[in-house]
Amino acid sequence: MRKIHDISQPLRPGIPVWPGDRAFEAAWTWRKADGASCNVGHVTMSCHAGTHMDAPYHFADIGATAETIPLEACVGPATVVRLDRLDGVRAERVLIRSGGGVPTVEAVERLRGLKLLGTDGASVDVADSKTLDVHHALARRGVVILEGLDLSAVADGTYQLIALPLRLVGMDGSPVRAVLIEP
Repeated sequence: MRKIHDISQPLRPGIPVWPGDRAFEAAWTWRKADGASCNVGHVTMSCHAGTHMDAPYHFADIGATAETIPLEACVGPATVVRLDRLDGVRAERVLIRSGGGVPTVEAVERLRGLKLLGTDGASVDVADSKTLDVHHALARRGVVILEGLDLSAVADGTYQLIALPLRLVGMDGSPVRAVLIEP
């Protein structure tokens, strides 16, 4: 059996969120220990907590929302690469080991045939960006944006990616459970 790597951040209270965004919270609605017939939990969180996809509506008022993210972009061969080795990559899905950096608009525009761009960073743009140029450059090409990956346990190389967003109607993004499967 091929090895499967979970590249999602664990969602738990205290997980870092964008400054000013809603913190992740988890609690119990019912508990068997309190006499209920079953345990039922609930969560409150930002659509951008942990590993997530940005829908174009996140950065454009007339952009598509989370339920329209093309699923065919979210499943298939993916290349994991360091940011400083991004030039020359030829893949439909590219996952960047950012080292704290972000790709430039010029770098992402050189990625031909791209369907999905992921990063282990919190964003594909610099934290203080007001224009989100990389987000817009990717959206113009119909490229799905996957952020907040945990690539610490995988080597650079090619894998099968499965990273499906929730079908959150009208929302600007979605949490994702992302996995890489070794060839």
